[in-house]
Amino acid sequence: MLADADVSLQLWLREIRGGDSIQIVPKAQYPGWVNYVNEAEIELQYVASPPDTFLPNAVGRPILSSIPEIETSIYRKLDKDKKDIRLIILDPGLSEDPISCSLIYTSLLNPSVISYEALSYCWGDSQDNQNIDVTTFDQDGVRKQHLLPITSSLYRAMLNLRLVEGKIVLWIDAICINQTDFTERSQQVAIMKDVYSQANRVVVWLGDGNEVTQKCIRAIKTISDRYEGSSKNITTEQATKELHNPLMMDDHFHHWFLDNFPIFDLPWFRRTWVIQEAFNAKAVVVRCGLDVLNWQTLLRVNRCMRRLRLWKNSVHKGVLPPLFGDLLDLSQKEGTLGQFERSPNMGILEILIKALDLDATDPRDKIFAMLQFGEETRQSEILPPEIIPNYYKSVAQVFSDFTRWWIVEHRSLRILSAIQAETGRTWQSTQITGTEYAIEGRPTWSIWYIGHSNYAESILGLSADCPYRAAGDTSPDINLIRQTSGSPYLPLTGRKLGVIECIRPFEYYATHPEHPERYPEIHRTYIKIFDPLNETGKWIQSIYSQQSDHNGVDPHDRTSHWGQHLIAHEEYSRPTGAVECHSKCLLKMADGTTGLCPSLAREGDLVIILNGGQVPYILRERKYTAGEGERRNRYEFIGECYLSGYMDGRAIREQKEQDLQTEIFELI
Repeated sequence: MLADADVSLQLWLREIRGGDSIQIVPKAQYPGWVNYVNEAEIELQYVASPPDTFLPNAVGRPILSSIPEIETSIYRKLDKDKKDIRLIILDPGLSEDPISCSLIYTSLLNPSVISYEALSYCWGDSQDNQNIDVTTFDQDGVRKQHLLPITSSLYRAMLNLRLVEGKIVLWIDAICINQTDFTERSQQVAIMKDVYSQANRVVVWLGDGNEVTQKCIRAIKTISDRYEGSSKNITTEQATKELHNPLMMDDHFHHWFLDNFPIFDLPWFRRTWVIQEAFNAKAVVVRCGLDVLNWQTLLRVNRCMRRLRLWKNSVHKGVLPPLFGDLLDLSQKEGTLGQFERSPNMGILEILIKALDLDATDPRDKIFAMLQFGEETRQSEILPPEIIPNYYKSVAQVFSDFTRWWIVEHRSLRILSAIQAETGRTWQSTQITGTEYAIEGRPTWSIWYIGHSNYAESILGLSADCPYRAAGDTSPDINLIRQTSGSPYLPLTGRKLGVIECIRPFEYYATHPEHPERYPEIHRTYIKIFDPLNETGKWIQSIYSQQSDHNGVDPHDRTSHWGQHLIAHEEYSRPTGAVECHSKCLLKMADGTTGLCPSLAREGDLVIILNGGQVPYILRERKYTAGEGERRNRYEFIGECYLSGYMDGRAIREQKEQDLQTEIFELI
């Protein structure tokens, strides 16, 4: 209780507000490892006010917790077929004047559409709101005045953009879309690409900034001006360093620059929607307080930082999420600000894995905002109904519908492996012992929105050119899957191989890396998955990969590093031969077959080959009562696994040779 807390804690609790950040500093236990806090708990006791919004959950109705309560009569209906949108005319004013604007209507199909700019920003704290005056005109031309609550973050952006004299026309999602009308939200999201591509320019608002951001912006502007003023034909290393000082001068300067470069750590650069907003823009201008930046300059800074290949604990803050580099290219003509050339085509599943590093107020937007970029989903006009943006669906239904659609579309179970890029379901445990991953109402076989793209580097069956063929040339039973469309269950056909009898630590140090006599098939795979010497940085946020083959794996650890790491783990590793900070992963079945399993696997789980899968999978039986008291099995999906001797279709060949029956496994 607060009364029992010390004075400093009481003062701290009184000062914190919604939206404040709390930093927890972990301590690395072993050399070569960096610990990241994925989960923390702070308990506050308080008297809650009656809720005025519908809070999100996995099975509930559309999320409204981030939307201020508004007067819905402010909006007239939009014509979907005409691609109608609303715009605001922002009135001029001094900094101390209240914000006022007018709401007008236009069509994106009208060749003489009103010229406007689109704002890209972070919504901010939904509980911290300020009112603006909005003038509307009904269809009869009758003028009405309204007070519209918007977040303080947006309010500050509009103050910054407002002119002292003259009006400007803007498109701002929080104002121009009726956020309480889920049909309208879905329709407007479907044409978001057109909204941003038809704007004269996109204005990126990073926030008010501070002395540190101002100093960093001055530094990168100086570097940019120096670069633009040079001949660019730099012939010596020293000349290059001087040109990019302080970014590349020496260890002291560039470490300082990275450790004190907060720009890419601002919330805007972690928003899910911003990539689409910047990608589709004719031109982009970036504003941080009173500072104005060229978008290309920021992308160049990001590229330079990645080329430094520095392994600093804070370096993840110095660069953009990987998806920015994959989708936004600097190959357009010098001097232009937009019209980025498309990077090599990526499937929507690869896009979603990369997007795990981004944040979204509404988790459904982790899919909706990325559809434009997927090779199979970029044409919004012909999206199948299962994945078309629909805010009437619950979060769980959006993700499970997408998972089912992807399996049917690709005739493959590769998406099931993607589940192990999620926080709490990874090969290497990243959670507190005993933490459960299950979420009520969310199918265990469905992809989810919380995780890291870095975790995908250790997934066996995710790559499109995966070398494994555990299920041979089989494919899922599409008709069977379609029969359960819209249900929380996924029926898949396959064959049961056996039960996990025991799981123990993998004896990594029991052999020299150049001579892995014990478990020779498994040793290389273990290195691929767990990166025991942390040479590729799979389990930390890294900016440069030293991966040496297409599967992101070095087949052998470097001997010198192997010995050093053994010393770091000596007390535990000498008697066990294992790495202490790795999860138990060496599985053994009753017939003596061995393999590797992820952190959530348990003794008694089933090892299964599923038709259409490139790797074996682990399921957990769950009994349920069918009609007339009949007891049947359904199965919780645990994850993929590696099984010695079964990665090349052996189970399917045995099934044909022995005329074994195919089973149906109904995943829950």
